[in-house]
Amino acid sequence: MQSPSWMPWTVLVLDWVIRLGLSARVIMRRLPVPEALAWLVLLLFVPLASGVAYLLVGENRLGRRRLARHEQLTAGIERQAVAVWRRRHVELTRQEEHYRQIARLATAEGGFPPLAGNRLTLIGDSDQMLVELARDIDASTSHCHLLYYIWTMGGKAKIVVEALIRAAGRGVPCRVLVDAVGSKRFLGSEMAERMAAAGVKVVAALPVNPLRMLLARLDLRNHRKIAVIDGRVAYTGSQNLNDSSFGKRRVRRVERWVDATVRLEGPAAQALGVVFLQDWMADSGEDMGPLEKFLAPIEAGRRGGGPSQVVQVVASGPGPTPDAIHQAILTTIYTAQEELLITTPYFVPDEATRRALQSAAMRGVRVTMVVPGRTDHLLVKAASRAHWQDLLECGVRILQFQDGLLHAKVITVDGRIGLVGSANLDMRSFWLNFEVTLLLYDDDFASKLRLLQTGYVERSKEVSLERWRRRRWWWRAIDNTAQLLGPLL
Repeated sequence: MQSPSWMPWTVLVLDWVIRLGLSARVIMRRLPVPEALAWLVLLLFVPLASGVAYLLVGENRLGRRRLARHEQLTAGIERQAVAVWRRRHVELTRQEEHYRQIARLATAEGGFPPLAGNRLTLIGDSDQMLVELARDIDASTSHCHLLYYIWTMGGKAKIVVEALIRAAGRGVPCRVLVDAVGSKRFLGSEMAERMAAAGVKVVAALPVNPLRMLLARLDLRNHRKIAVIDGRVAYTGSQNLNDSSFGKRRVRRVERWVDATVRLEGPAAQALGVVFLQDWMADSGEDMGPLEKFLAPIEAGRRGGGPSQVVQVVASGPGPTPDAIHQAILTTIYTAQEELLITTPYFVPDEATRRALQSAAMRGVRVTMVVPGRTDHLLVKAASRAHWQDLLECGVRILQFQDGLLHAKVITVDGRIGLVGSANLDMRSFWLNFEVTLLLYDDDFASKLRLLQTGYVERSKEVSLERWRRRRWWWRAIDNTAQLLGPLL
């Protein structure tokens, strides 16, 4: 039976009405101009599919039930933690001039103040990080809380699994939260079943299913990497729960994955613990009871003969603090006076970040950016290259790392301030993912970070402005086309 002749015209008219209505919504939402233009181009020139795409990923919808549960279970949890730290005199009230503005902005946006009395260790080797994490889990007595975007099943990651099983066997509460998309294989694996059978609680963050697709945006992911042991020791940085061989499985001819992680002891470990608890309660629905039981008393000042270092935890994501890390990074760039050294695996900046980098270079700051020579996201790499000429012409040095896939997300400013975390310099990290970053206000540790980055520079090839200008026209066309999708990547 043939459909009436008027049916195709009805579908076309209905499609136009839907796309025009969505275009009006884009305009009324007052989005950043590049993102708004990208959506308007798609909606006005791509029939049928563009309307479906917008309904699926056009808005940062977490789902009403999840937001309500998050509000109910985590209301005021940051203020409770700050009150505990103030009673114990670990919150930093006197701030040095060179980081005062950054600290104030980060406190206002993220909720956590700078905390004194920490001891920091930089780990630039993925395998070493897993060994040390397993050792700390084996020494745990109170709780083990782990949150990772990707949890792999092979290689040295197994030693962390075995340590968790041993800890649960000793009666230590162990909670593991992994992203439902990034760790999909792990969640359905025998390894996850073994952990659950041993008493380790394993929960998927932001689960994906057909019902949720109608109520929430599916590509909002929990990209954080956090491990907290007993509220005394914590790990965070760029490394997922994987070893250095992860790169071989993700990208051809890449021998290893290169990450940077900070192990910290002190009050800042508890700030990371609070971030974990917020995510855990939102996804598990478990009421954790009084917060203070997860904030073990820690002697302020020197620990184990080590220095007392100032750390500020900044978490961001769709919801209460959507712009915290983005604003902290912008303020950091504008604070630079002499040198800005940036390591990022994915560079698809918004207009404000690109302008800030150009401005820094033009006012005499030595701006160096190290990116991977090979990457696991070709479209993102093309969108990134579209920005290079503008930066090179302003004096920004761009280097491509050659010794593996550089996944470290590190920024150092004037050798005095460091940033380490899970966030990339791209719009997905700024507004779509749940991320966490450490602001490290310590000259000695910033120097260690800078030394790590200098090692990356020595294993990189610099991009020449003259050669970049002589690229084939089709490469420029590909990059500029990919750039149009930058706000949506």
